[in-house]
Formats: sequence, C-alpha cells, structure tokens
Amino acid sequence: MIVQWCCKGVAEISEDEVRTILSNGVGLRCRGWLSAGAAEPFAIGAAIQQLTEHNLNLHVNNYAQPMLRTGQPFCDSTPFISLSAGCVDRDTTTKTNVTHRALRTALEFAVTDYTQPSRPRCPGWVLVCYVLVSPNRSTSIPSVAEEIRELNHNRAYSEWHWQGEVAAKINVPSTQILCAQRWEPAGGDLLKVTDLLVNLAFTHPSAILDERNML
Repeated sequence: MIVQWCCKGVAEISEDEVRTILSNGVGLRCRGWLSAGAAEPFAIGAAIQQLTEHNLNLHVNNYAQPMLRTGQPFCDSTPFISLSAGCVDRDTTTKTNVTHRALRTALEFAVTDYTQPSRPRCPGWVLVCYVLVSPNRSTSIPSVAEEIRELNHNRAYSEWHWQGEVAAKINVPSTQILCAQRWEPAGGDLLKVTDLLVNLAFTHPSAILDERNML
C-alpha cells in the first residue's frame, strides 16, 4: 500500500461548509452521498455495489452521461470522489516530459464553474488530504483509492490523464484532511491564498508507514 497525498478543488462552498468537512468525521463525501441529502441515511451497501470498473470509467470519462435506468446523469449517483495527485505527461513533439501539478489542477476546479465556462473565476477552496492506493486495481475495495493516472493499470484511454486523478471511494474521512486553503483571483491569471484552515483533528499516516523508532 502507498500513502498518496492529493488535492481536492471545491467551488461555490462556504467557510462554514468547509469547517464542517474538517470536523464532522465524514469529511469529503461522494456526489451520490451528497445527493441523498444531509437528513437522509446513506446506503453504504448499495454504494459499495457500485464500485465497479464500468462505473469508474463512467466517472472519469462520461461524468454527465444520463443513465439508461433513471435518465439522471451518472454524476448524481457516483460513489467516487475525484482527487488530483499530479502527473507526468510526454510531449512527443519536443521530446520532453511535462509535469502537471496537483495544485494547479485542483485550482481549476476550485475557481472555475465548469457548467458555465464564460463565467468569471470566483473564490474557491482546495483541500489537502491523503488516501491509500494500491499498486494493483482494487475497484471493489472501498478503503483503497484508484490511481487513475497509473497507465500500467491498463485502463481505458482518457483524455483527462493530465489531471493526475486518484479516485477515492464513498468518502475521505475528516482525519485524513490536513487543511483547506481559500484561493481567489488576484488580477489576470494570478490567484492568491486568502485563508487557511488547519484541521486540528488530522491524523498523520505515520502509523502505517514502514518506519519504526528505537526502543
């Protein structure tokens, strides 16, 4: 197992909502859980049954595709959570490797409304967290995130490879979220941090790392 640090860009969310994510224990929830409503119980068992390679491909490549059974977009019921860990891509024209940083990708989602491309950028939040990933596919295991950016997993081609996606499942607990940064436009293409919330209940993954201190 690998401890993988990631970023999550969240647009149009208040500071109170961010504080709730950091403190309520549940943390980041998948869209399927969010769609169920805060007052409604979430069917974890049904969500686990949705952890399939087919649904993961829909989440990555056909996020807004209507489902045949319900007619609703897949994003309304997805059990996956898109995080960015960054990735290296290859430019065959210049024969160079190009690094796409996780923070840059997260910021694009945090300050841009993808449903209204012409809308000016607005303030948003970037959450820094960690998840566990496996060197192999583990789609049906809810506690292990899927490293979509890993081409050696032989998954279907995706034009979104540059996003460096790691797909968490169902939720990312509050204790795995280190902090939340508020970013806002600062003129031109510039962005600046205007607030930082540190999660005092954060649990460092040192307990599961291959390291022991002396007795």
